[in-house]
Amino acid sequence: METDKFAAGKVLALLQQAKHDPKIIKSLLDHDFGDDHSAAYHVSKWFEFWNAGYNIWRLKIWMEPKGSLRYRVVYAYEPQTLQYHVLAVVHRDFDYKRDHEITNRIRKAYYDLGITIH
Repeated sequence: METDKFAAGKVLALLQQAKHDPKIIKSLLDHDFGDDHSAAYHVSKWFEFWNAGYNIWRLKIWMEPKGSLRYRVVYAYEPQTLQYHVLAVVHRDFDYKRDHEITNRIRKAYYDLGITIH
């Protein structure tokens, strides 16, 4: 059974690996990358915000066999500085509703970081 400590370790390991692997960095802006379990993770746009001009993405880490971690990484990309920003790590049951308290915190972090809205 997955523990919070195990999940945190998996998230941290993938983020650390991404810092040193240009292929992972490039894939973090490829909607639906890994949806077929061909990679250790799946990337998707948060469409409600994407369509409103925000550059916000979700990262699901796959677990074998054919499952996923209980947590998702919500991140933003700032093209002007070529930087990624982790905005939150949320439970997979998070519903991504626009008026949810966690969504409001994610939006605030996006604004506080000064990330461009297109």
